[in-house]
Amino acid sequence: MLEKLLPEKIYDVATGGGGRIVTEIRMRVGKPLSVAVAGRYFNPIDEYGHLYEVTREDVDHVLGVATKHSLYAVNSQLAGGYLSCDEGIRIGVSGEGVYKGGRLFTLKNVSSLCIRVPAQIFGCASALERIVKDFGNTVILSPPGYGKTTMLREFVRLLSQSGKNVVVIDERNELSASVNGVSGFDLGPNTDVLLFSSKKGGYADAVRSLRPDLVATDEIFGAEEIDCLEDIFRCGVNVVATVHAKNTLSLLENKVYGRLAKFTRYFVELGELGKVTKIIDKEVIKKC
Repeated sequence: MLEKLLPEKIYDVATGGGGRIVTEIRMRVGKPLSVAVAGRYFNPIDEYGHLYEVTREDVDHVLGVATKHSLYAVNSQLAGGYLSCDEGIRIGVSGEGVYKGGRLFTLKNVSSLCIRVPAQIFGCASALERIVKDFGNTVILSPPGYGKTTMLREFVRLLSQSGKNVVVIDERNELSASVNGVSGFDLGPNTDVLLFSSKKGGYADAVRSLRPDLVATDEIFGAEEIDCLEDIFRCGVNVVATVHAKNTLSLLENKVYGRLAKFTRYFVELGELGKVTKIIDKEVIKKC
């Protein structure tokens, strides 16, 4: 998908002719192309030793492919600052806001793109196998860019393999990378995916219709989504989620996110890219 999405010159420069596995590409009009490999950013050079300066035409090319040349059809995504593509690729978008009825309707004059390329890394969640065996509500946390989504994807697969019925709320098609409703990543044999569903609507649909043992979702944000998680747990269904936070202490000191402590057993911290550095088990703390 990445080869189709990018202009040929940018693809060659970014991937080193296809031999470099990139995790993120940043395109800013009039600025050098920026690429991340294993979480580390650099400005790649072409075969002549020159930095590649991104043009307006480059950005327009990506937008055309990503939207199938119909920006109007994805206004709701653009208003949220992103575009979802096949194979789980998500593009962060910035530009000029267009308002309609007092609300952000879409974006125009897009000036920069942040293309995130997902991956499935089998075994990256091996540190969480003890949680699979003695499961409780789990929150995976780290600052942006540390691999929470990749970790959650593999954790879901392990939980599903253990026999649990899992429903994944995949708002932006990052977890499943579905194409025509079929998941491109292995999320396990007992996993159902609600694709492009809002968290609030997806939670209700999952609990009422799919009889899950647990619901998994990425990047919870704000009080309303925490309300939903709490209500799912009240219904007797467990939850797994990710959240942006420096560490567990800073998360729980926050007035809104501190409410997670009421119903979460495990807090899993990623201290570097794709690495679990700490697991806090509230049941162990209670016994101490």
